[in-house]
Amino acid sequence: MSQPGQQKSKELKMVSKQVINPSILNEDKRKLQLLYIIKQIGKLTEKSIIMLLYELKQKGIDLGYQFNVIGNNVFSPMVKEDLTSLLYLGLVENDPISKKINISNNGIETLEKSQLEEDFKNKLAQTLNEIKTKITAYDEEYNLKIKSEMKLRRR
Repeated sequence: MSQPGQQKSKELKMVSKQVINPSILNEDKRKLQLLYIIKQIGKLTEKSIIMLLYELKQKGIDLGYQFNVIGNNVFSPMVKEDLTSLLYLGLVENDPISKKINISNNGIETLEKSQLEEDFKNKLAQTLNEIKTKITAYDEEYNLKIKSEMKLRRR
C-alpha cells in the first residue's frame, strides 16, 4: 500500500506525428508502391502484408522498410505506420470482420493518377507469382490461429 503523504501520478507521454494529406502521398514513393502491392495481391491481413514485404525484400525488391525478426515472427513499425496513413487517407479499407486490408476506390483512383516505374511493376509481378501461394497460405494459417483463439476465449 502507499504510505501517507505519497501520491501516485500518471505521466502523459506526447508523441508528435507529421500530419499527412493526399498531396504528400504523391511525393512518397514508398507509400505509393505499398498501395500498388496491396492492389496486386488483394485482401490480406496486416501481418500477412508485413510478411509479404519481408519476402519481397529477400527476393530483391526493397521498398526501404526495416524488419525485426524474432523466431518466426516478422514485424515492422514502419509498415504499420504507412498502413495507418493509407487507412487514414481512405486509400485502403479494413474489413471489420476478417481484419483484412484491401484497396479502396479512392486508392485505385490515386494509383491511376500516379506514375510508378514499369521496371518496378514488372519485377513485382514476377516476384509475386513466385511467393503468392506462400503468403496466402500464411494468411490462412494466421486466420485459423485467430479464430481458434477467439473460440477459446468464449469458453
